[in-house]
Amino acid sequence: MTKEMTEPKKLDMAIGIDFGDDAGGGMEGADRESFAIPFLKVLQKLSPQCDEADAAFVQGAKGGMLFNSVTGELFADGVTFLPCAYQRRFLRWGPRGDGGGFKGELLPEDVARLRDNDQVRDLDGRLYFPDESGAVNDKRCDRLVDTRSHFGIIINGENLEQVLLPLSSTQIKKSKQLMSMLSAVKIKGPKGMITPPTWMNKVKITTTLESNDQGSWYGVKFELDGFINTQEVYDVAKTFHDTVMQGETKVNYQETAEGKF
Repeated sequence: MTKEMTEPKKLDMAIGIDFGDDAGGGMEGADRESFAIPFLKVLQKLSPQCDEADAAFVQGAKGGMLFNSVTGELFADGVTFLPCAYQRRFLRWGPRGDGGGFKGELLPEDVARLRDNDQVRDLDGRLYFPDESGAVNDKRCDRLVDTRSHFGIIINGENLEQVLLPLSSTQIKKSKQLMSMLSAVKIKGPKGMITPPTWMNKVKITTTLESNDQGSWYGVKFELDGFINTQEVYDVAKTFHDTVMQGETKVNYQETAEGKF
């Protein structure tokens, strides 16, 4: 994958063509099903992008790098991220032994009702749908994965790129840390101290090596890095926030099941 193919293009208005009235032309027939938001992924040593024998291999990819699933760009030194919207969902996945695959998402309150009605059960800290006999087997039953999705903008040079950073399993605590950090930010407003919109904050995302008794992996690390300072960037981030909250952003979680992650 060449740099020319993966880098977002930014046209110079000085090329001598006035296309202002036609900006966005050619996309009239597109709806939310026509696009999939890029994922921002933390590469692991065994990620497909790091395996030269895998079709998803990316030249130069190493464990601990951040990766944009659409542009194919690698970030070795982290990214500057504007957190625009947050969602918590439970993703339903089929058992790997049966082909796996993404089967939809549920709201936390829906999962709570399923648990109350014994329609999903806990097995070793994970939630499963019982099979037809009422038994729970991690090899045969669908699983629900608690996933915290952070929608945001990456400031990449002169480009502002929409991405989704989904966090689950060991990274849920990192999601909680980020939300707490953003909630604690206060600035002086007309009527006293207020919490600014999350997308006012620049967040530096890097990775760190983590481990437990089951092994080691790379996880995310968040640090607040001041505020944005231009109305243009603010407006782009707010528009993305509104798009997510209005349900106009399509997330293709199936990519993760197909080895693209």
